[in-house]
Formats: sequence, structure tokens, C-alpha cells
Amino acid sequence: MEPALGLAFPLEVKNDRVILSKDLLLAPDKILPAGTVLRTIFRPVTLAEGEKKSRRGVDEDSFSRVAPKVTTKGLMTETERKVMDRAYGTVWTNPIDFRRTLELSTPDNLRFVLEPAPGTSPPPVEIPNFPDGLCLIGNPTPQILSVLKESPGAKAGFRGGDTILEIAGQPAGENLSDFITRYLAAREAAGKKRADLRLKVRRPSGETETLVLHVPPSWNSGFEE
Repeated sequence: MEPALGLAFPLEVKNDRVILSKDLLLAPDKILPAGTVLRTIFRPVTLAEGEKKSRRGVDEDSFSRVAPKVTTKGLMTETERKVMDRAYGTVWTNPIDFRRTLELSTPDNLRFVLEPAPGTSPPPVEIPNFPDGLCLIGNPTPQILSVLKESPGAKAGFRGGDTILEIAGQPAGENLSDFITRYLAAREAAGKKRADLRLKVRRPSGETETLVLHVPPSWNSGFEE
């Protein structure tokens, strides 16, 4: 990953809570707005010795500074009960600690627990799914924070700090919402045509460069002229 996601994550503290300082594209269908409170993060792990998978199918482990209070009963294993209690109960107040925790696991294995709206429970859990391995923020123009190793974005030559200027010859958009709409549409069109997708970026040095992203053919591309 370039640069390390934990170092690049846009964080600040407000009212003793670690929050996002810029809009973040967490997944193609999920933008976390600036000001979102990040309660904690955790990752999937294997079952503890002697335990069995529950009907929910996945046990979780948590990075947390809070001792668990196991009260939940039902279908969860002991590991799951401890982990979910930690994850939902932990509140981070130090961005440095939060960034260090991000370094302990790859983004595709992470879960982000967000501050719930007043009166709602439990807190929402989000799973990162960075499109083509590109973690982007709105700056307000889309800018790449980090690139996952061996992802399509990494193979195309994207780097942390790049600002995306154009997609298939058209403006990339003035915010993350515009960007992801145009990006997905251009990517789908390229897949139908069995063509690669060209994106123009501005490097941190100020130089511009056109990168070629390989797009696998879509399933129905063979039926279209």
C-alpha cells in the first residue's frame, strides 16, 4: 500500500472523539462525510480453541483498550460476544492510536464501527471496499490517500497523493459523489466495449500523467456490438 493507510487517514479530534476531517470514499456505494465519528475498528479472526461457528458464520476479534462486559446471549460464540462488546463500547480519542491500529491489518479485513445516531443501537458497522484498491478523499477534488498492493489501481500506476482530474476524457467531478457516479459509469462502459479505462491524474509534483486501468470485460459484452 502506498502510502500506508494508517498514516494517510484524514483524522482529527472533536469533542473528545476521533472524526474524519475530510469526506472519505469507503466503498463504491458508501461515502463517509467529514465529521463522521469513528468509534473503533476491528478485524475478522479464527475461532478460539474449543469454539464452533455460530449461525452468523463469522467470529470477530477487536483492537480495543476497553475490557469486555459479556452480557449478550443467543447464537454468538464467547469470542463474538467479547469482540462485539469491545467494538461497540470503545471510543477513540487519539488519532495517532487510531492510525497505528489501522496498520495492524489490511483494509479488506477491517470493520469500522461508527458513532450511532441518538436513540439508535447498535452502532453501524461498515466494511471498506475501496474501488480498484483506491482509497480516496474529497479535497474537494477526488484525491488518492492510499493504494492497496497488487490491486488494479496499483498495477495501473496510481500513487498516494495523486489527484484525479479526468475519467475517459471527462472531468472527474468536483466531489466524491460526482466522482463515483462518473467513475462507475465509465468503468461499466469500458467493460462492455472490452476496453481499458484512461484516467488523467496530477502527481504531487504538479506533473500530469494519463494512467490506464485494465477493466475486465462485462458478462454481456459479447452480446453487444
